[in-house]
Amino acid sequence: MSGCNCSGSCSSGSCSSGSCSGGSCSGGSCSSGSYDNTLPPGMLAAYNLDQATADGILVYIETDGKTIHPAVKGILGKAREISSGRVFGIMFAGVGGKMLYDEIFSYGVDTLYHMRNSAVKEFQPPTFADAMADVSHRVGPASILFAATPQGRELAPLVAARLGAGLTADCTGLEADGRKLIMTRPALGGNILATIECDTFPQMATVRPGTFPDPIPEVGRKGTSFSRPYKATMEKTIISKDTVDVEEDIGNARVLISLGNGIRNRSTVDLAYEVAKRLGASVSCTRALVDKGWMPYSAQVGQSGRTVSPDLYIAFGVSGSVQHLAGLRAKRIISVNKDRSAPLNAIADKAIIGDADSILRSMLESLEE
Repeated sequence: MSGCNCSGSCSSGSCSSGSCSGGSCSGGSCSSGSYDNTLPPGMLAAYNLDQATADGILVYIETDGKTIHPAVKGILGKAREISSGRVFGIMFAGVGGKMLYDEIFSYGVDTLYHMRNSAVKEFQPPTFADAMADVSHRVGPASILFAATPQGRELAPLVAARLGAGLTADCTGLEADGRKLIMTRPALGGNILATIECDTFPQMATVRPGTFPDPIPEVGRKGTSFSRPYKATMEKTIISKDTVDVEEDIGNARVLISLGNGIRNRSTVDLAYEVAKRLGASVSCTRALVDKGWMPYSAQVGQSGRTVSPDLYIAFGVSGSVQHLAGLRAKRIISVNKDRSAPLNAIADKAIIGDADSILRSMLESLEE
């Protein structure tokens, strides 16, 4: 079985000898690069899809049993936009999942598979993958999409292995040409964008959270739901429990204070966190501050970091490179920079020419009054 080809162009630069590794472009433009993912004899042949009839898009709807994960909503809207056929959803949830039906249908899902097993209380990757592969075999989708959340990143490759399919990870763009899914993702450390196509079905991708805006719900839209039991294929024994610190998820922030290479002192980073705390905001950064070791990778915005869509993005010392802007979907942008020619100033709703440290201190003093 053949897999994915890095066809199309990688926005800038090229590499005629590039190849696809695991469904993702590892060498740039790759106009002729490809890989063979032929499975060993006897492996997973039961799940092979009918290549001639595969159609529609299946989306893994991640929930906590009561709410849909924010990263999934934009994917549902995009699936509705580009699907050549029906949009299918699959959700693993208890009885409470029924409360989500209307919302799921309003985002464009035509048919929902509500998978239920009263004995399964937590996310079980192998169990979910077996059940999802079975539904995929029955539905025959042309494409299968996941949000690139920790859960989606773990589940997607397991499903791909069971289906003998290629998987493109961490996509920042999706388009379609009929049944063909055209996937875009950063490559070579985020310096280029690779366009990837698969020559077999299903085509599979994980999508970076925040890539697509939430769709406008079509209130009253109806769909078809199937409640299906599934078999638990693994047992879990809890040996111990530990409490760990969880890093803040900037993808859900409505207000972001972002720091760039114009920040010269580490004390300014601490100052930004103090201001953010009083504003109820989160703090993000460009790659430069991660490379300096001043901020964690989880706070990085851009092609090689996170995609964010806050209501307000306040940038201090951020020049606004193409790589950074690829991860920015803010409704309003305020740019603070001593460099008048910074590209971000040109697209910001308001540009302030000044010193980041001084302005942050003034903000903190005002907030403390």
